[in-house]
Amino acid sequence: MLITVCKVALALGIVTYLLVKIQGDAGFSRLISEPKDWSFLALALGMVLISFSCSFVRWYLLVHGLGMQFLLSDAFRLGTLGFMLNQVMPGSVGGDLFKAAFIAHEQPGHRTEAVASVFIDRFVGLVGMLVVASVGLLFASDSLRKSPLLSGVEAVVWTAMLVGVGMLLLMTSRLVSGEWMQNLLGKLPLVGHSLSQLSEGLANFRSRRRYLVAAFCLALTTHCLLVSAFWCISRGLPITGPTFQENATIVPMALVAGALPLTPGGLGLTETGLAKLFGTIGLRETDGAMVALCYRALTYVVAALGACYYLAAKKRIDKLLVEAEELAEEIG
Repeated sequence: MLITVCKVALALGIVTYLLVKIQGDAGFSRLISEPKDWSFLALALGMVLISFSCSFVRWYLLVHGLGMQFLLSDAFRLGTLGFMLNQVMPGSVGGDLFKAAFIAHEQPGHRTEAVASVFIDRFVGLVGMLVVASVGLLFASDSLRKSPLLSGVEAVVWTAMLVGVGMLLLMTSRLVSGEWMQNLLGKLPLVGHSLSQLSEGLANFRSRRRYLVAAFCLALTTHCLLVSAFWCISRGLPITGPTFQENATIVPMALVAGALPLTPGGLGLTETGLAKLFGTIGLRETDGAMVALCYRALTYVVAALGACYYLAAKKRIDKLLVEAEELAEEIG
């Protein structure tokens, strides 16, 4: 509970600081009084919606790759619900465990695989983000490369990307999912049975590598679309934005910052990261913060869809949230 309160307080503190800074730089006055290019903003919204749709299909494929039956329509409903819950429930029971609880409820006996599906989905998405960020760094200008901020994170991003790709490859090898590993994990106290089941579930990917490959390709597509959406936002708002090349370098870095589990949904982290990165290329930091806040507002369209699904099936969802709490207690 204390950790949750601290996360919320940190997010509110960061956002308040950014809003005050934007106001001090007359950012809101420019936003209201100066013309905006609504066609670019509409295009950005479309890209955000398509990117989220790709992420929902990615999870759908991974569930099938683990040998479970799952409807694509459920993937979209649960995906929007999960995103909405991650914004309003920053504690141990968020959207991910809610999605796992739904599959576990529908398919008894596949509890471990259900939990694995959401964590593998998160991991595949993170690795895809790191790959896009690493590629973006290849196109960084000389002036940007000399930035202390960028040089400080470049090695970390490349290292994390290589480790992540290596772990994805290991998931389809007998090293982590062979029968000998399942037997070994099964002998461990307390968590042995669950880990053995997880290893058995991962073994499905050895004969179904196409699911993992397709999921990874969708992760790359998702983040490429998000990077493009940020550029469209910077073109649509009355600000001086980066070139597409600069955008392709700095936006993935901001998204990586937003993936850190320090605030609910990365609120404030992506905004601060993009603001600082705008500053490194000679642009206003407050303009970077406004672009990121606009992106945040566009993602809340997805959260609003999740809220509609929640209101339409409130009784059933509340019951599943209770099961998700029990699931959270089981896994730690």
